[in-house]
Amino acid sequence: MFGRNVLGGLAPLAVAGILGAACGGSAATKGVPAAAPFAPEHGTVDVGGQPAPAAPTPAPFGGEFQLTVLGPRIIKTAVLSIEIKDGTFEQRAQDITLIAGRHGGFVSSSRTSGEKLMSATIALRIPASQFEVALGELKAIGKVKGEQISGEDVTAQFVDLQARLRNWEAQEDVLLRLMAKSTSIEESLKVQRALQDVQLAIEEIRGQLRVLTDQTDMSTITLSLAEKSPVKASKQANPFIRSWRASVHGTLAVFTAIVVGLGYLAPAFVVALAAGLALLVIRRVRPKGVAAPAKPGA
Repeated sequence: MFGRNVLGGLAPLAVAGILGAACGGSAATKGVPAAAPFAPEHGTVDVGGQPAPAAPTPAPFGGEFQLTVLGPRIIKTAVLSIEIKDGTFEQRAQDITLIAGRHGGFVSSSRTSGEKLMSATIALRIPASQFEVALGELKAIGKVKGEQISGEDVTAQFVDLQARLRNWEAQEDVLLRLMAKSTSIEESLKVQRALQDVQLAIEEIRGQLRVLTDQTDMSTITLSLAEKSPVKASKQANPFIRSWRASVHGTLAVFTAIVVGLGYLAPAFVVALAAGLALLVIRRVRPKGVAAPAKPGA
């Protein structure tokens, strides 16, 4: 166990750490000693009696996050289904890439399919500040067949995670100081086990903050791009042209039926003609005026 002198000397430090975690990076915090747990070497904010800077420059937090007054944190996503003209797929796909690059974004994934009629699913990551502008330009590359836009407010999650991270880092700093003042191996091992649990919790929270930061800083736009089908184009032809084509096809169908019918009657016609010729020949060859034989006893 720790000696009374050690615990007595560290008690003020632990209290100061908890108070510093609760106050965050407030400029109104006073009376915090220079050796407060929020030490710059651990990547936290030094809240010791220094006046806040005039410019709103955020202080580093946890080595990578920042303690600032958060504005709304929104995860923006959009799904578009766009139809383009036949034969323009390559050009439109290039336009999509250029639009993403022009607004500071990039193509995160792309899947293409089809042979005669090309189609693709393209996922873009666009800075959240450029989301609406980029979305408008993407809609202009073709005919929008479907659209779905959503936004999820995760500001409360950000605030909660940052508050938890401040508390865990305050505990980490206290444990590091206790380990430095431990007087035996047994004491060091006990503190080390507790420190490992605290550091694991810190890394988990930092990981969640990384994910939320990426999702809110970079919006996601997914496009389903497809060339227009020629069949659909023919359905939109002029009604007069459709009627003319139907009449032509009907006339051709009638003539075809007549020819087919004559084809079926041709054998019967040939048989009838042959029978008529045979009858005519028989009548001409047969002798005329032959007298009938006389009856006996006449």
